[in-house]
Amino acid sequence: MEEGRREPIRLVTTLEPEELARIEEEVQVIRSCVPDWVWNGRSLPVPIDLIAREIYSLRVRVVSEEAMREAIGEDPEGHYGLSGLLLSGEGEIWVSKGELDYDWGSRRHRFTVGHELGHFVMHQSKQPRIFCREIENGESAEDESAGGQIDQNDPVPRPVPEAEANSFSAAMLMPIDEVRKRLAAEPADPVADLQEFFGVNRKPAVRRVETLRLLQGVGQAGGQG
Repeated sequence: MEEGRREPIRLVTTLEPEELARIEEEVQVIRSCVPDWVWNGRSLPVPIDLIAREIYSLRVRVVSEEAMREAIGEDPEGHYGLSGLLLSGEGEIWVSKGELDYDWGSRRHRFTVGHELGHFVMHQSKQPRIFCREIENGESAEDESAGGQIDQNDPVPRPVPEAEANSFSAAMLMPIDEVRKRLAAEPADPVADLQEFFGVNRKPAVRRVETLRLLQGVGQAGGQG
């Protein structure tokens, strides 16, 4: 690569099976290191805020979107709505206060914390950085009313780190061994079943169903957690 030139950003609608398998392995290592007093590996929903705080010393704060925009300053990427921020230098995860007003807000909160934790685990560099999780196109209460359709692909291609952080969060909130058990029972609506059991919104549940199918299809689902 010529000096001064950056590699083009790779945009994806879904990760490759090998990339998904790597994230699964990383999440299972993390789960194995969480002491019982933080999480016993069985109780649900997964206490992702507590894991972020006690394992990674990340403080989770609920703040206004205005505060988030002040933190990132000029926004050349044009985020139209912010759901969360990772401020790695300050050791903080910020999550949108406004979203908690909705009935799906606590589920979104947990996913956003998991997403930002994924950035912290997988995408740190030597310099403190700020990572944003913007509200995805169409991501709202319609999450809960899509009739159980399964479609892994995002409508808009996203940078690989964002797709990785989404997959990381889904893997943390829906442990692979428990997902296997739920799907093995062949529920009439697997997406709705995972939503109810793990306390997540529709899109992470869709992502989890398709991830397991992709991994099983190539024999790379990894060991039991």
